[in-house]
Amino acid sequence: MSKMWKVAVIGAGDMGRQHVRGWTLAGHEVVSVTDIDAERVKPLAAEFGIERTYADYKEAVAQPEVEIVSICLPLSLHAPVTIYAAEQGKHVFCEKPLARNFREAAAMEEAVNKASVQFGLGFQRNLSRSIGVVKDWIEEGKLGRPVVCQCDSVAQIRPKRIMHDANGNAGPLMDLGCHYYVMWQTIFQSLPKTVYAHGNVMAKDRKELSHIEKLAIDTAAVTIEYESGDTGIFTVTWGMAPNFKMKSYQDRIYGPNGGIEGGLNNNPKKIMLYEEDQVTEVPLESYASLHKAQFDLFVDALNNGKPAPVSFQAGREVLATTLAIFKSIETGEVIDFASFYKQLV
Repeated sequence: MSKMWKVAVIGAGDMGRQHVRGWTLAGHEVVSVTDIDAERVKPLAAEFGIERTYADYKEAVAQPEVEIVSICLPLSLHAPVTIYAAEQGKHVFCEKPLARNFREAAAMEEAVNKASVQFGLGFQRNLSRSIGVVKDWIEEGKLGRPVVCQCDSVAQIRPKRIMHDANGNAGPLMDLGCHYYVMWQTIFQSLPKTVYAHGNVMAKDRKELSHIEKLAIDTAAVTIEYESGDTGIFTVTWGMAPNFKMKSYQDRIYGPNGGIEGGLNNNPKKIMLYEEDQVTEVPLESYASLHKAQFDLFVDALNNGKPAPVSFQAGREVLATTLAIFKSIETGEVIDFASFYKQLV
């Protein structure tokens, strides 16, 4: 029987609940949940039968039985909690994105390496069966090359207001877009070549956000050309009125020989394949929990002394893509990705 690991989950919001559930489904013991909001942490702990709750992450992490620290906090806290956990000799699994900038990312990696612990990053959507299928089809030439992948998100201002804080979760280009950037790299098997984007703050006059000192860009059109010749397009707004009813488009990929449609990185049960005048519904074996699947892979690395499958390198590449998007919006210029990346590192 494989080892049952003892996990401290830090953060009791929506993602914290997903982590508690995912670790539990994976057969490990969540020994504590931490959140400064007692009204959130107590019900979550009670639901899953977790006896201990904390308001201070340092107190939770320092408990001697804790082996893995699972971080589900605002982006600005990823670095300090990761560094503290590593200093305490704990393995770390952190929600995406990696960090706000390369300085924070470097400090996190230095602490993890110094402590000789493992670090995993939560790009669970990239485990969707559909992404592997689409990658194989593209490699086989089923769609022809080059291909274009178009993704879209239309939403009201987010109930979690920190999503709109430029110094918090930094808006959809950082918080949501990272799932698409890593998906494009996976299915194209390529890094970006050029990045161009235009964006603004659609919700700048919303009274619900008036307490935020600096609002993040919430509306944008992003075009990324990859070294493979393929293109990723991301259109997004998180700036619409409360209870706005318009829905996002499904993801679409098309090339000279055909197309694919569906929620590609959202664990779909099917995707649609279009070839000439034929339309085929392709069923997929979806995961019961993508979070369980990612924790299974992380624990397998721990048990077998292997590097975590998704770690700092993937996090840096996606962060560089996001920062290049922000730079393009700021300057109005097309950003050469390789040159930009070199400046960051």
